[in-house]
Amino acid sequence: MKFSAIEYALPTKAVTNSDVLEKIRAQSAKHLSPQELETLLEMTETCFQSTKTRIRYHRGENEHACLLGVEAGKKALMASGLRPEDIDLLIYVGIGKGMIEPASANIFLDLLGFKNATGFDVLDACASWLRALHLAQLFLSTGTHKRIMILNAECVGRDCHRYELKSLAEFAHWHPSVTIGEAASATILEASESDQMHFDFRTWGDKRDLCFVPLPNFEGYFGKAVDPALDWKPLQFFSYGIRLMEFGAEKMIEHYRSKPEFSEYVPDLVFGHAASDGMSEYVVERCGIPKEKFQFTHHLFANTISASVPVAMSAAMKSGKLRDNVKILILFASAGVTTALARFQFQSK
Repeated sequence: MKFSAIEYALPTKAVTNSDVLEKIRAQSAKHLSPQELETLLEMTETCFQSTKTRIRYHRGENEHACLLGVEAGKKALMASGLRPEDIDLLIYVGIGKGMIEPASANIFLDLLGFKNATGFDVLDACASWLRALHLAQLFLSTGTHKRIMILNAECVGRDCHRYELKSLAEFAHWHPSVTIGEAASATILEASESDQMHFDFRTWGDKRDLCFVPLPNFEGYFGKAVDPALDWKPLQFFSYGIRLMEFGAEKMIEHYRSKPEFSEYVPDLVFGHAASDGMSEYVVERCGIPKEKFQFTHHLFANTISASVPVAMSAAMKSGKLRDNVKILILFASAGVTTALARFQFQSK
């Protein structure tokens, strides 16, 4: 399978850590004592230091998520030299979406003019792009489809950033929200003579309560009690970041070490979920992977959810690091909790 294009688009509004702290101070002051407010700000700054969050990009007033996705899609078509009618499958993988049904793929089939394509959505939290990459490999290897675009418009960061906390107890399930950025990405894939891609996924469904976005009928479907003190609201993002990262990191390391086809593989570049540069450093060190091989991007874009890996790969292509015949390893941990491994030799021609 070859990567005919990997492109991304960012919204225009840069949001700094100082911007976030200023809004927290302004909106939480009415609920917290002066001492509690200072504690909250100190804890948030410590979070930014450990994750190495510096900046994230959010939509401005007149920027729409669908148009950001279209921009990424058009950039990918231009980079690949393909026309809209050449694409025969579009897989939408964003957590960011405006409706439950129909598939968000329909929106982009229409807006990008993909007259000869069908489409559907894939959702596995931040691992959605990697799941779709695996599916694309299967479709291309069997000849079911010839040219596939994987697209996301991860534009939930602005909505996730909640600055009004009513108690310090909220910090435990709130702080990852202010490390989320927005981005759209589009990856175009075609079959190639060499198709040596390997994937492996594991999931711990009992940890689904560590990170979730509930719908109005959440309690009837979740099948598990959540913290009774949690004042959950529909479509509000909850993530117990420390517990999630600790569990996900250890399972990721365990997963990698248990698979010789990955742990004995010697990559040139390593990519992963950009949830935290600090945690990524910990994982690669424990896995015995040279730190200089890992592509750290959280400090550049923050956590762009399912766009994390394609954004990092696109940036590496633009810098000249990622080129044909470079050996790639992907280590990924996501809500669910899911861990994922992938390895392949990169081909674009």
